[in-house]
Amino acid sequence: MQREWHQNGAQTRVTLACLCASYLLALLPLYGELNLLVYLVSLLAIGWRSGNLLRRWPLPSRRLLNSLALLCGIGILLISRHAGLLNAMLNLLVVASALKFVECRHRRDIGGHILALFFLGALTFVYHQHWLMLFYLLAMVTLNLAALLSLYYPAPARPQLRQASVLLLQSLPLMLLFFVIMPRLDPLWKMPDARQAKTGLSEQINPEQISQLTQSSELVFRARFDAPPPQARYWRTLVYEQFDGHAWQQSYLQTLWQQQALAGELPMPAPGGVGQGYQLLTEPSNQSWLYTLEGSVSQEPNLVRTPTGVLLSRLPLLQKARFTLQWHADQPLEPRLSARRRADTLQLPAHGNPLTRALAQRWRQRYPDDKQLLQQAMAYLRDSGFRYTLNPVAMGTQDGIDQLLFRNKEGFCAHYASALAFLLRAAGIPARLVGGYLGGEYQPQEKLVSVHQFDAHAWVEVWLAGGWQRVDPTMMVAPDRLTQGLDTLLGEGDFIAQDPFSLSRYRHVMLLNTLRLMLANIDYHWSLWVLNYDHTRQEAFLKQLFGDSLWRRALGLLAGAGLCAALIWGGYWLRQRRTPQDPWLRHYQRACQLLARAGYPRHEGETPQHYLQRLQQQGCRAVPALAELTATFVQRRYMPAGGRDDAGQRQLRRRQWRALRRQLG
Repeated sequence: MQREWHQNGAQTRVTLACLCASYLLALLPLYGELNLLVYLVSLLAIGWRSGNLLRRWPLPSRRLLNSLALLCGIGILLISRHAGLLNAMLNLLVVASALKFVECRHRRDIGGHILALFFLGALTFVYHQHWLMLFYLLAMVTLNLAALLSLYYPAPARPQLRQASVLLLQSLPLMLLFFVIMPRLDPLWKMPDARQAKTGLSEQINPEQISQLTQSSELVFRARFDAPPPQARYWRTLVYEQFDGHAWQQSYLQTLWQQQALAGELPMPAPGGVGQGYQLLTEPSNQSWLYTLEGSVSQEPNLVRTPTGVLLSRLPLLQKARFTLQWHADQPLEPRLSARRRADTLQLPAHGNPLTRALAQRWRQRYPDDKQLLQQAMAYLRDSGFRYTLNPVAMGTQDGIDQLLFRNKEGFCAHYASALAFLLRAAGIPARLVGGYLGGEYQPQEKLVSVHQFDAHAWVEVWLAGGWQRVDPTMMVAPDRLTQGLDTLLGEGDFIAQDPFSLSRYRHVMLLNTLRLMLANIDYHWSLWVLNYDHTRQEAFLKQLFGDSLWRRALGLLAGAGLCAALIWGGYWLRQRRTPQDPWLRHYQRACQLLARAGYPRHEGETPQHYLQRLQQQGCRAVPALAELTATFVQRRYMPAGGRDDAGQRQLRRRQWRALRRQLG
């Protein structure tokens, strides 16, 4: 059987063409996860097999294939240390399948490749979970099914693809039923993933990092609730207290608190007063911190909160995740400031920025009250001609704040927040930098706030009157930043320069903006109802449908399975009814009905030739016309070269029908 399949050249081309296209679809989305050498070798293998299929290129020698496999194996070993085990196994699967595909010649080899492609498609969905990827993978599954069908039912490519599409559509109701009712179990094993964070925010931050984030349109998270005005939407992510003259990072005590919180040693504080609930849907970041409004708490067991008000997830956010939180505007961040904490929030480098230190000391002598000194610092930023820009003059690391405050006078949020925190600390006022996001695009119909990387922001928290208070120096330099987007503030030239094809750049075009919002809403509901359809949501959905009764759930399951079976059978019946009948078969059946009315019925199971012979023995007058009709019917119905049904054949059927009726009288 294997030799017969290989010798059938036309059918072999159909099978291999489907597999080549499926392999190409599987490889294209994995360009970011595969090693460059593995990716190029795999594309070369698929291209070589396609050239052999289309242009009769000779297949590569086994020595060349083994050399390429060895080279890729060495490359995978080198990257496995820092890329993670899952990534290394993915690279190994891809290159092994591609190289083996070049030399496959037998049916069992093709069957193994089809199974590998199904598995590879599932792995692709692990890395790319956008809703458009679903249609992409369905196309890949259709090609795999067509290749599988071509192994056992020889036919041209178009009928195979059509039959594969029908099979896939018939299975969709059953797939949907299983998705809804099958138990949502946690994975029995987890693979390490060493990919870098996608949010860009880390435990150390500098102004250049914020500048890079504000030029990207990548989605960070969504929040659904009756949102406060943009100037109140400060999404806290991390708090930075250690400053080395250029970059800010978390203090040692904060790092210790974070470790204790993740270990379950720090309980979530009880909410104070009545809060406002909201839902947070985060994008994958490979980190543990969330993006929350100041004073947010949660009762979810997987969330913890540090004394600085940062909410953390016990599990890294490796995929889209949904959380329910409560926002309390009067929730204190830290009830008191210990001597250790005060020292951390007053720390400054031993040297650097002498002009800024001198200015802070003059203000300290003039304004002994901390609040008055803060007001003076904010007025200085407002009235001294500072300019907001994402492309400031490069500043040195030793006296960068002096350059900003006294010479360049241009920068963006991280520059001004760093300068204000330095000024306040130099004057003896505890201050710290906070990194997060500001504002977000609010859709009132959906009550949805979408926050992107270009909403990245930095501000200052100051210890005043026994508590931490938020102070944003950007409000003094560019107050429109708090109420308008960066596209309005900076213009299209500087806005998300890293994404020239992003639809966010063209929000002023009504048609494109409507399309962008529609796609964003589809993605939100896909993330909410499909990607986050976990055990809790499944239990709530089934309880809403069937209640708590086990019998009602079992009956619902049987009813759903019966409905799926009915839909599949109905589709098959409808397809059979709509299948066009052979015109020569219909022509012969009409002739048999006419003869039956004349007293010469055809017996059940009687062949056309036996029927004709019996009528000859009975002396039927219409035998000459029936003989011509039967011969033509057998030739057109059963001979391989029947040809197309054209006007000449229709005229021939009409002539035979008139002759039969005339001879019967």
